[in-house]
Amino acid sequence: MPLSVRELLARREFGLRLVAGESGVERAITWVHASEVPDPTPWLEPGSLVLTTGLGHEDPASLVALVERLADTGAAALGLAVDLVYAEVPEEVARAGRERGLPVLVVPYATPFVALSQAVAGRIAAEDRAALQHALLVHRRLTEAALRQGAGPGVVRVLAREFEGWAAVVDAAGRIVEVAPPAAAGEAAAAARETGVPRREGQSLSVADAAGHLVGHPLGTGATRGHLLLRRAAPLAGPELSVVAAAASLVTFAWEQRRAAGAQARRAGADAVRNALREDADPAVAARLLASFGLEAERVTVLVTDASAWPEDPYELLDEHDLPLLAVTTDRHGTVLLTSRPEQVLRALGDPDTGLGRACAGGVGVSAEVSAGELAEGLRQAGQALAIGTREGRRVTSVRDLGVVELLLASGNAVPDSLIRRLVTPLRRAEAERGIPLLATVEAFLGNNGSVARASAELGVHRHTLHYRLGVVREVLGRDLDSAYVRLELALALQAHALRGEGTAT
Repeated sequence: MPLSVRELLARREFGLRLVAGESGVERAITWVHASEVPDPTPWLEPGSLVLTTGLGHEDPASLVALVERLADTGAAALGLAVDLVYAEVPEEVARAGRERGLPVLVVPYATPFVALSQAVAGRIAAEDRAALQHALLVHRRLTEAALRQGAGPGVVRVLAREFEGWAAVVDAAGRIVEVAPPAAAGEAAAAARETGVPRREGQSLSVADAAGHLVGHPLGTGATRGHLLLRRAAPLAGPELSVVAAAASLVTFAWEQRRAAGAQARRAGADAVRNALREDADPAVAARLLASFGLEAERVTVLVTDASAWPEDPYELLDEHDLPLLAVTTDRHGTVLLTSRPEQVLRALGDPDTGLGRACAGGVGVSAEVSAGELAEGLRQAGQALAIGTREGRRVTSVRDLGVVELLLASGNAVPDSLIRRLVTPLRRAEAERGIPLLATVEAFLGNNGSVARASAELGVHRHTLHYRLGVVREVLGRDLDSAYVRLELALALQAHALRGEGTAT
């Protein structure tokens, strides 16, 4: 602690004497200023010991005014050198010191002001050296604890013990991951909520209140993965703040190392996941793969996300979320997610404060629940749901929301295959022969409820061109497109065609 007024008075070599303001003798002296100007307070900080010979204060009223000003600015004390202007401290000055609680000291003529400055500066220097030595010691203990116990648990225990407070690691969702001592978990959670730590992207924290001093450092490189918090009664000195920053670096390194290892493991398994999504995948191999990442082989939901909506590497993001979750990027479907907890994953995707939510700002298609042997079917369902949801402006679309598509899926292969053979295959063949986009024409026509004007506008062609193309469709199929039944069959055929992974549907 800095030198107090009482300690300075106790130094016999200075011969100081207290004449007023005994109630303030425990004040810490932060620095010593010698001044003869009537009002030095604009250049002072709280805790200053102000020394004067009285040369600028020949009138005692001027000294009284100085006492008042010093008391208002939080000075530690006023020292008046005697046997120059004044033989003793004037009574009115002593009275002002008693009334304002400001210590007023008599400084003997033989005591140089510089000696008092050196005493205070020496104590400050000793305090700084002690703080630096303690910081170096704590830094070494932090490193040792991180190696023995793990960065999170080791760091919070050392910080709490060495700084006589509590320390906690808070993740990006505001959850307490580590805390020491354990009894401080409730207080740490409350502090995280009150200071908005989970949402302080890349920001440090410093709060002083009646409970003490709270500091926080962000964890993570790039995106903030959490915060390291430390609370103690006294403010932290410069070297101590550096120790907390170093502790945060240790936790960050451990977290990023773990995330990188997890991402690498998922990247290494990406080809295996892509194989599991193939039509001819081995169900037993797929089941073992899912189980190795914590998924339930009989309860898997496939999610397909907009390919353009992932600015970050999906493998790097998954370690932020305590979820059985696999991700794989594909040329056709963008980023595909496999999970046994779709509700939790969808909540994370919809929350802009999570890594998944920030990364995936586009639409999401959701399959029905499938088994390990049905992943290809789940991929088709999720892809179709995304295509329809995107067309209709929906953020999340489940195949269970699609009605007609579910009927197609439930009907087995016979009905969809029959529709594709009778209606889609001839149109595809005619497209190749004539160079006319017949399938896209039918999709636009049906998607706009048979309106030639809207369909031609969507396709960017003249209405006469659309009429011509529809005539070709009638010729190829031998069916009347004005028939509601024919339109229904065509719509179902196009949906089935899209579900086979060969196109998009309205």
